[in-house]
Amino acid sequence: MGVRGLKTYIENRNRNDLRSWAFRDKLLIIDGCNLYYTLYFDCNLDQMHGGDYDAFEELITQFFKNLRACDIDPYVVLDGGADHTDKKLDTIRERKQDKINAAFALSVGKKVKVLPILIKSVFRQLLHKLKVPLVQCLEEADWEIAALAEEWNCPVLSNDSDFYIFNLKAGFLPITHFQWQNVKVDRQTNKKYIQAKHFTVKQFCASFNMNTDLLPVFASILGNDYVKLQNIRCLTWAENSQNGIQHDHIDGLLNWLSPFPGPEEAVSALLTRIDDKEKAITQEALSKGIQEYKLFPGSLAKFFHSKTIPHTTCTGLLQVLPQCTLRLLLEGKMSSIIIDAVVHRRVFMVSQVEDFQLPCSSETSRPIRQVIYGLLLLGEQQTADIKTFTGTSKCYVEEYCRQQLKLSSQNVEAIQTEGLQLKTLLKEPPSVRLQVLLDTLGVSSEMLRGIQPALHLQMLVTYYWLVNAQPQPSQMHLWGLLLGMVHGKFSSTPQGQRDMLLRPKKLQTARRRFDLEHETAHLYSQWQSCLNCSLNLNSLLCFPVSEPEVASLYCGTLVHHVVRELRRGITLDSLLVRGSSAERLFNQLKGVVVSLVGEDFIKKMRTGLEYRAAGQTQRDYNGQNQPVDELSSGFEHLMYEDINDSEDDYDFNAKGRKSKGKDHKNEIPDVSYTIRTRHKTKARNANHPSKKYERSCFE
Repeated sequence: MGVRGLKTYIENRNRNDLRSWAFRDKLLIIDGCNLYYTLYFDCNLDQMHGGDYDAFEELITQFFKNLRACDIDPYVVLDGGADHTDKKLDTIRERKQDKINAAFALSVGKKVKVLPILIKSVFRQLLHKLKVPLVQCLEEADWEIAALAEEWNCPVLSNDSDFYIFNLKAGFLPITHFQWQNVKVDRQTNKKYIQAKHFTVKQFCASFNMNTDLLPVFASILGNDYVKLQNIRCLTWAENSQNGIQHDHIDGLLNWLSPFPGPEEAVSALLTRIDDKEKAITQEALSKGIQEYKLFPGSLAKFFHSKTIPHTTCTGLLQVLPQCTLRLLLEGKMSSIIIDAVVHRRVFMVSQVEDFQLPCSSETSRPIRQVIYGLLLLGEQQTADIKTFTGTSKCYVEEYCRQQLKLSSQNVEAIQTEGLQLKTLLKEPPSVRLQVLLDTLGVSSEMLRGIQPALHLQMLVTYYWLVNAQPQPSQMHLWGLLLGMVHGKFSSTPQGQRDMLLRPKKLQTARRRFDLEHETAHLYSQWQSCLNCSLNLNSLLCFPVSEPEVASLYCGTLVHHVVRELRRGITLDSLLVRGSSAERLFNQLKGVVVSLVGEDFIKKMRTGLEYRAAGQTQRDYNGQNQPVDELSSGFEHLMYEDINDSEDDYDFNAKGRKSKGKDHKNEIPDVSYTIRTRHKTKARNANHPSKKYERSCFE
């Protein structure tokens, strides 16, 4: 939801709509997705190289530490799946296309916002570790957050402009003005507090002498994610503005609404300005939009207090899931992709920074998702709803990902695992659930022997990635990945500065800007996608292997620096302190990989030096070198000069894009170039490495 431009309008109005508040000693409902999104970008953490999750972990840890220092009790609410009515589907598609554009723009050096794929997993894990109360909604969280805040009479912390519309007694604290990094002390009471800005609908409407019930009408007329009435877009509200300020259409509409005693009178007056043919549809849409902001007790309070699973429409659609699976979803221990796959048979892939000349990085992890879909959808209770093709019953999930720069979809078949269903599978012994995971990742139980349980998932994913990645990773990419894991293990320990990596640590600390190696970015994006899907499968199977701390597994700037240093001729040995625990851990990880893939596989891998030897020029988009082929060159002209920060799923006071009088989704022309074949898609090859092992559970 959200009203575009409202946040900026309120912040720029000289009416004291945002009042200072020394905030302490209160309950606080936090819009979790909005929080991690805002903090990640506000603190300028890495986006281009796949994310620096360890730095993000430190940031979030400090945030909640400061809250507790001020006796603030946080309750975090996360978004779940898409609305079960699909009324926001067009908006979701538009935003996913925007994210593809943004990921490409970042890959060529533009300044945009791209959230790393594993951020939500890191955030959820960390909150459980910090014992911060957390609920992941089954659908979008805005209304549930507002309902809970009203029920508990406490403020909401978010940047979503919808909270300027919900009439909350305790008001709203915009994250933008929440000075959490600067904890202050009251000299009189000697108690700590955080300086914040406080907004209430009552105070805001009083400045217009307007009934507070008219704000939902205002939001619905202007249009939000649910209400988009093209037939009232032509109405001119700016002529009612009295201030001549930015967003005068917002000011004008508020002034126009203020004389009406209530919503019914305002809607009736609006309909007199609409063509008769459009009145019925307009009235119905406005009525639905207004209803979105009506508050009554929701379902979150009971779950926070007693873990009671709510009974909602979406819960009914998810009744095919066992109660323990629903509870894991609500506790935030399982990805919301589960919800979308079951309720909508539709999943949107996360856009990453990668090589846009190659197939989407999420294709590598598709076989893992197929097993997830099979467990969710192929059961006796689902047979009546399964699509039938060529005489056989098959179930498909519509996956949205990119094809070059365009959002596209394809039906992906759910794969049956030896007739196992999720409800019966969870009653099976752990060994059966483990075998499903092993078969999916192409590893035998014998191969797992001798590997520390704490390393199981990250090493299994690395094996799967080495076998299936396109193009095949070089030794340098493998060593960089393992060194990143070593860094993550030791970076938070007291001896971390002395007893771990040398050169990569210095390089990371310097945080020098360097150009992106697109092949490296693509390979690591594939690894992160494989890890993300494997985490989802592991949780769906009720954790047959322990879940690793995701923040410690990947540090984007470091692993990219390692690959660059190795390409320059720096030896692997020189990157580690000889005899240190870091060196021992690296050798242990290396030994595990060798035991999984075999020494011959490692010897046959590209060394990575071929990158220079073949004369492939690294793509430098600052004009120093030329792109490697005409498609890259073609991509250059596709990016309009002013790619501004999109408002994405939330309103973060980003600069508005220059629409030039047309729909922004048409601003990028069609791509008609032929993709080069330097790395042929392995899926076209019958000798694809993923076919070299037998998945016994698929037989």
